[in-house]
Amino acid sequence: MSLFIFYILLFAVPCCFAADFGLVLNAAPEYGFDGQSTDSSGNFSFTGTASPWVSGVLRPGLSYYLSGRVYFEYEDSAVKTPSLAELERTELNWRPLPAVFVSIGRQRFADPAALIAAGLFDGVNGSVSAGKARLQAGVFYTGLLYKESEKIIMNVTDLANYGKVLDYGDMGTYFASRRLLAAVTGEFPDLTSRTSLAVQGLAQFDLNNEPNALHSQYLVGRYIYRPVEPLALNLAASVGLMEVEGADMRTSFAAQAGVNWEPPGSLSDIAELRLRWTSGAVNDVIAAFLPVSGISQGEIFTPRISALLSLKAAYTARLHEKVSASAQASYFIRTDTVTYRDTDIDLLSSSYLLGGEMYGSVGWALDSTIQFTAGGGAFFPRWGGAFKTDAPVRWKVQAGIIVSL
Repeated sequence: MSLFIFYILLFAVPCCFAADFGLVLNAAPEYGFDGQSTDSSGNFSFTGTASPWVSGVLRPGLSYYLSGRVYFEYEDSAVKTPSLAELERTELNWRPLPAVFVSIGRQRFADPAALIAAGLFDGVNGSVSAGKARLQAGVFYTGLLYKESEKIIMNVTDLANYGKVLDYGDMGTYFASRRLLAAVTGEFPDLTSRTSLAVQGLAQFDLNNEPNALHSQYLVGRYIYRPVEPLALNLAASVGLMEVEGADMRTSFAAQAGVNWEPPGSLSDIAELRLRWTSGAVNDVIAAFLPVSGISQGEIFTPRISALLSLKAAYTARLHEKVSASAQASYFIRTDTVTYRDTDIDLLSSSYLLGGEMYGSVGWALDSTIQFTAGGGAFFPRWGGAFKTDAPVRWKVQAGIIVSL
């Protein structure tokens, strides 16, 4: 109950000032088989959310944005209880000078390549622009986030907490792993007329006060080159250092390469090719790449990116002023035989090939207040040799209705 009182106070305070406000309603039914249940014929689930928001300007150069979300979830033929409430993007933005920007609160943060951390984080982030360069620095805390939203799972302690059933009588079952992130970023959006570069150093500190605490540091960079206007080539790479109490430091690596192309013609469309690779466990020195956030590989096949290589081809087109559609195909390869775990993996197989995925979606924006989406796809484990020969196809179909009031 105290959490709901907090929400009432949170959204009531800005009413003393001139403000914009609204409510976003989302209904998302889904039917499919994710490989975890015993019924491969599929299970139905439904998620409904109500997301109130309010924003305004307190004075020139100082603005705020507050938002939250309340869930209704139906799964396994029952309504999930207790109901879930979550604070979303909630920030105070200050621009004391044209070239200086500071944001405080729950805000979106991602490393330049979205290989390490991406999502909402609590903290302070500031940037200073000078000519063609922008220097950015931020400090963030994860321990007040809802664990299911950001999936901060870096060791067995995190995994054990993540698996606990939500109980508001024990708020330890609600919050994510307690970790501190510090990041310094140098951005050069116009390095030359056709290139841009971003480089970031990021450190993560384990504040859980548990044995075998895990700390990590990363250096990541992303380079974009546009040889001609419709074509963009991008390269990204990261090296990570992991420190576990009582063990030697280990090194890990990640890399990403992609091509985006806007075909000529009257149709507004874009084609994408992407390769993403992360190191697997090789020896006592080179380990599986471990991101902070639960960044996943696919739409149906959704393990985190650790120790996996994925190849993706995607095409998106706006078929009509209000209708768009997309299709993508991906293939997944593990980079070691121990990191990725699944009940359908063949423990006797030495194959690195996991299988392929096909997914498509369509969106229809009836107007600025109502949007419809639908999508579906399947992951085929038998397209590789790492899964058991009788591993079933994983699939889902889903829809969504978003109403903005």
